[in-house]
Amino acid sequence: MATRKVAIGFSMPGGDMAVPQELERYVRDALAAGMPRPQVEATLLGAGWGQAQVRAALAGYADIAGPVPVPRPRRQLSAREAFEYLLLFATLYLSAWHLGSLLFDLVDHVLPDPADPAYRLRRLGPSMRWSISALVVAFPLFAWLARRIGGDVAREPVRRLSPVRRWLTYLTLFIAASVLVGDLVALVYNVLGGEASLRFVLKVAVVGVIAGAVFGYYLSDLRRDETGGDGRGLGRGLVVAAAVAAVAAVACAIAVIGTPPAQRQARLDERRVDDLRQLQAAIADHARREGRLPASLEPLADATGRHLNLVDPLGRTPYVYAPGEGGRYRLCAEFATDTRGEAWPGGRADEGWRHPAGRHCFERVLSAEAARAPAVD
Repeated sequence: MATRKVAIGFSMPGGDMAVPQELERYVRDALAAGMPRPQVEATLLGAGWGQAQVRAALAGYADIAGPVPVPRPRRQLSAREAFEYLLLFATLYLSAWHLGSLLFDLVDHVLPDPADPAYRLRRLGPSMRWSISALVVAFPLFAWLARRIGGDVAREPVRRLSPVRRWLTYLTLFIAASVLVGDLVALVYNVLGGEASLRFVLKVAVVGVIAGAVFGYYLSDLRRDETGGDGRGLGRGLVVAAAVAAVAAVACAIAVIGTPPAQRQARLDERRVDDLRQLQAAIADHARREGRLPASLEPLADATGRHLNLVDPLGRTPYVYAPGEGGRYRLCAEFATDTRGEAWPGGRADEGWRHPAGRHCFERVLSAEAARAPAVD
């Protein structure tokens, strides 16, 4: 009966090359017989084995003189190690993405484009809040994990041989390199089209710096694996630099969108403005049907079938309605913030509903078809 030989491979310390079992056995026997390493390599190359396979097989044994070849330690995969590295790289990707997004939003705020639609301007505030939240949670976790894993590797250098670590490192290098290539392609494309504005160049620089820092660090990390050097100083320096950049970006963003108490007050004022909009629409409905302004707001909800709030969201201050002549009237409310000089137009209120802090009245007038009679109920 014919038999088939199945080549069983094992992972070498580098984690990059699976060595067939027969090659590993020959290297072990040759070294045990006292054959010099260069001679073993030359013999195998002459037999047709690939240079990478031969060197990986030789690297599996320590270059120590002795009667028996000494195998190098081979790092085995553990669930805890996989969890730590997956979480480390996940928080790295999340932090890099949201740091770039936050810097993009700050560039859009400092250098607004008149062609940007209003919805994009209104989206800056929520976008900044999401990025700040992600950085506040993900970046400290990444820094803590990097410090913890770095300490473990320093105490036990064999941890550098972790397959998960090397696979994720190469994946990160691929992603960073792809981003850098795409970044340069976009830059060249826009330069050729004469569209290299300062805002675009700054965004390209943000992407280039973040992706370049990630790529450079992990490329040097792989080289340290080969040389056996200690790169903790470089790693700490990059983490500190990233922390400074993240803290500065978060501080600038909070200065733009306001502190949490200020944002709460702004949201309450948005509710007040929405309530006044609903009241204005109900007054117009009533005037179209009756030909005159309502005398008060209380019966307006039943008359128009609308859900109306007659008191501000805190339930303390009622809205004030003052009808006048010629279809003119006023709607008044107490506001906590001043939206007349907002950082970006359309950010929280359109031009017709901007207001100072404190009591403010909006002057309104009915359309010609609704104001058929100037009389008041």
